[in-house]
Amino acid sequence: MRTRQEIFDTAIALFAKKGYEKVTIEEICSKVGVTKGAFYNHFKSKDQIIIEEFMRMDEHYKEVAQDISSLESSMEKLRVFNHEAIKLMSDLGVSLMKVVYYSQIAPNMRKSYLANSRRFLYQITNELIKEGQDKGEIADDLDSEELSVMLINCFRGQIYYWCLTNGAFDLVSTCDELSELIIASLASS
Repeated sequence: MRTRQEIFDTAIALFAKKGYEKVTIEEICSKVGVTKGAFYNHFKSKDQIIIEEFMRMDEHYKEVAQDISSLESSMEKLRVFNHEAIKLMSDLGVSLMKVVYYSQIAPNMRKSYLANSRRFLYQITNELIKEGQDKGEIADDLDSEELSVMLINCFRGQIYYWCLTNGAFDLVSTCDELSELIIASLASS
C-alpha cells in the first residue's frame, strides 16, 4: 500500500508541476524508484491515477452528506454541500485542478469520469434537490436530475474560469455567491 501511495503522490505532484501529458509512466517510476511492472501492479494506466483522485473526492462528498443530514432545510443542506465540495477543489489547488480538467478533455480520453452521473457528486446533489422538491422548498418545474446537472455545471464553469486565470480569485467565496443566486432561484414560489 505504501508503494501505491507513493506512486500516486509522485504522479499527482508531477502532473501538477509539468502537466498531465508531459509526464510519462517511466518518469513516475524513476522518481519513485520502482519498475514499470510495479507501477502496473498498482495502476492500469496513468489515467487511473486521476480516477483515483476523483474517487477520493467522492468519498469526501459522502462524508459531507452524512455531516449535513441532520440539517432541517434542504436548501441549507444544498448550500453547505456545495460550499464543502468547492472548498475541496480550492484546497487541492489550481495546479492539480488544471491537471484534472485537462486529463478529462485530453484527446486520448475515452470516457470522462468527471461527467459520470453515477458519481456521488451527482447522486447527492440530485437527492438534496429531490428532497427539497418533495418538501416544497425547491420548485419542481424541472426534474431533479436536470437541475443537478445544471447546478454542477455552473460550479464547473467557475472552477474552469479559476483554472484559466491561474487561481486569480477566491474560488470558495465566488462559488458561495453563485450558490446563493442559484439556490434563491430554485426556491418554490
